[in-house]
Amino acid sequence: MLVPRPPIQVKGLKRGTTRSAAELHVSGGIRAVGAGDKRWSWLPALAEGRTVQLDPMPINQIHALAESLDETLFGGDQISGLESSLVSRIWTPLDGPHAGGLQPADLWNGVAGNAEHAGDEKFGALARHFAFSLHAAGMRLRDASDHYHDQLLAAVGDKRQSGERFSNVPMRDLHLAFHSVLSELASARDYLAAAFAHKLGAPDKVDALNRLAEWLRAPSRKAKRSEAIVSDMLAAYDPEGDDPWLYELTEYRNRFLHRQPMGASGVAPWLRYEETKRNDLSFPRVELPITDREGQSGMDALKQFIALYRRMTTLSASAIQHAPYDSDLPHFVAD
Repeated sequence: MLVPRPPIQVKGLKRGTTRSAAELHVSGGIRAVGAGDKRWSWLPALAEGRTVQLDPMPINQIHALAESLDETLFGGDQISGLESSLVSRIWTPLDGPHAGGLQPADLWNGVAGNAEHAGDEKFGALARHFAFSLHAAGMRLRDASDHYHDQLLAAVGDKRQSGERFSNVPMRDLHLAFHSVLSELASARDYLAAAFAHKLGAPDKVDALNRLAEWLRAPSRKAKRSEAIVSDMLAAYDPEGDDPWLYELTEYRNRFLHRQPMGASGVAPWLRYEETKRNDLSFPRVELPITDREGQSGMDALKQFIALYRRMTTLSASAIQHAPYDSDLPHFVAD
């Protein structure tokens, strides 16, 4: 039985005050800014051609409005240190029933600490690396959303017409943000696969999902394929499966990081400005359609990668239940 970790004594803790602000991120470059009393103001909207922000409303109404416009509320940003020359941003994904509580990335850091406390340095390192990449992928989605927001405000200011396509130099930063999203999601995929490969007793060379799948093809390891989480990952990695989302993630990563960089070779070469009218208001947004191999424009990149990120966090939350160590976080005691 694992002996609980003793509290960690913290010395020299300094307390102070800071100025902060909070924003909710909605796909399409849309924001809802904190207005106090747990209420949020949606922006931008258009009234008779003028840019306005809506009266403050609770977060559940922001969520409902986003869904009614076929948009996605997917995260919150706490910005502190506004009185200083260096601000801090704390990103919280809003992507499931754990929203408002500890995120899977936080819990996997707890798993890592408990594995290390038990002397399992290998599993601890993989769990910690997985937590890092999962958290980093969320932050890079935030960065992409920042670029969407800048592009949306510029498009509104330029009075673009609904359905108009455009491109510009700052799109390069948006493309690179998505490269980072895919890189971190693929790293998270492989760290999680390697962690469960270690649990199964696989050799150290089995350090990625494709190598785990290859190792498990041996007839002598057939029973291991049905292990919890491992079977889920193998099914999601099967291109002929019912829901091959890990295969799709792998294809996006390989396409944009190895074969066709986003923004080059005609892949996602332009943004599209759209407006949806509701009564006396218009709700603007921008989209970055991903072109397929036949050159046809498809789903918006931000929405697609939010969906893949949410699949990864759902998988990671399930995986915690089958990790060989619990997810309790350390307890700190200040002087």
